[in-house]
Amino acid sequence: MTTKFWITARPFLLTLAASGLLACGSGGTPGGTGGNGPATSSAAGNQTGGTSGGGATSAGGGSSGAAGTSGTVSTDGKLCPGPTQALITDFTYTSGDTTQVHFGDSSTLAGGEYVYPSGTASYPLTSDMSASNWHITGNVGTYSGFGLYLDTCTRIDASKYAGISFKISGIVNQGGGYVTLGVDTLDDSITAAWLNSHKISSTDADVTNPGRCNPPADASLNQYSQSACANPTATIPVNDTPTVQSIMWTDFAGGKPESDVKPSDIVSIHWFFPNPDGISSGTATPYNVDITIDDLSFVSQ
Repeated sequence: MTTKFWITARPFLLTLAASGLLACGSGGTPGGTGGNGPATSSAAGNQTGGTSGGGATSAGGGSSGAAGTSGTVSTDGKLCPGPTQALITDFTYTSGDTTQVHFGDSSTLAGGEYVYPSGTASYPLTSDMSASNWHITGNVGTYSGFGLYLDTCTRIDASKYAGISFKISGIVNQGGGYVTLGVDTLDDSITAAWLNSHKISSTDADVTNPGRCNPPADASLNQYSQSACANPTATIPVNDTPTVQSIMWTDFAGGKPESDVKPSDIVSIHWFFPNPDGISSGTATPYNVDITIDDLSFVSQ
């Protein structure tokens, strides 16, 4: 079975959201980590989206992924095999599917990549690995982003590393040119139990994604309107020159109740693009993105 951190997002009125590479969060837009099962994304912003069971919330923004089958509620999730090297993936393409490159194996940290929206959705992003890097293009007209999914597990212990690093270049024709990186953690992600008792719709399936943060038991709240839980983020500039960006765990901010990243309890790694102008009124003005990412690694201590 493959567990995907699916990033998705939607604007939220008061704080955070859920989905992400989807967790719990409050803050600018919704996002979150998802449960086990095949992933399907819906809209997204800053967040990680749900796989099976939908997604919890993550700071920044993002909508939950499509609901999957219900299952046992998880608090801490399933620990992944520990990273055996700093490099996560250099996106080396060999053959087959050009939209993602699998990294790792059954005994190491393993997974792949996703973008959202994709396929036949409005304003889909295109993911291309054929040049042995991650090339993402498209017109952003809704909540949009990209991230990592993990195989058979939902939590990474990266405490022997100091942060995360990657090379990035290209064009983001909005807001001065940047993407937002979210690294969601257990303490800042909403518990599945709270999400299941505060559903947006009574027809939503139960979620099983990991998380320890409990917003108030207020029946009027949901993952998008609560303000107690939010996952930390960092803003990453994008320009034409390939630039290595190394972000220390302490450089992340905005998490609730923990502001920065607790590396022993990572449940999602994801990025999202700035929301297009007019999105909250339903008359978004699309803009172009064309970025390339390479050499995704943890930063050694």
